[in-house]
Amino acid sequence: MNIKLLQAFGMVSVIFYFIHVFLGQALWKEYNPITTDISSLTAVGSPNAELIGIFTLIYGICAVIFAIGIVRESFNKKYSHITKLGFIFLLAMTIISLIGYALFPLSPDKAALNFQNIMHIIITGITVLLTILFLFFIGIGFIKKEKFIKLGKISIITAILIIIFGTLNPISVALDLNILGLTERLVVFTLEIFIFFLSFIYTFNIESFLSKNKNISN
Repeated sequence: MNIKLLQAFGMVSVIFYFIHVFLGQALWKEYNPITTDISSLTAVGSPNAELIGIFTLIYGICAVIFAIGIVRESFNKKYSHITKLGFIFLLAMTIISLIGYALFPLSPDKAALNFQNIMHIIITGITVLLTILFLFFIGIGFIKKEKFIKLGKISIITAILIIIFGTLNPISVALDLNILGLTERLVVFTLEIFIFFLSFIYTFNIESFLSKNKNISN
């Protein structure tokens, strides 16, 4: 399959992700996006969980296809090892997310520390870690090696924002602010917007972001 077509699946994945979020919210009248986490939309026993899960599955498959396309690009264009590793982190994150959340959705009692919920938390932790590594590695690689300065800076800024927003999750829980849904959305929506942007840049080969800055030394 053409690499550009594979890379376009990143934009498709983001569209399906937002469909699953906003459709799930609309169909579940009692759902509060400020106080309730996104995973509750597909938790076992949640209203419309099976329907919303279809969009989540499509999102996950498209995300993996996009990651495969971007990894292929990095090897075909002979990117530096650090940039390649960053995209491999992305591929690992999408695969683990797709399989892990499908196998371990939240149980009906989301507060219970049972095996299913613990595995869900572990998958989330691994996903967040791989996401941050992906963003920092490609950011550093783009700036130091590939000389895609604009794209590298945006990648690092996105990583920093995700870390900052991510720290709000435990803070909101510790202070009993009851805004877990909001803080989680800040993290996930930031990532999804970046994925859409990255997919767009590579699919349409936007020169202003993928051109080397000749004035910066190695």
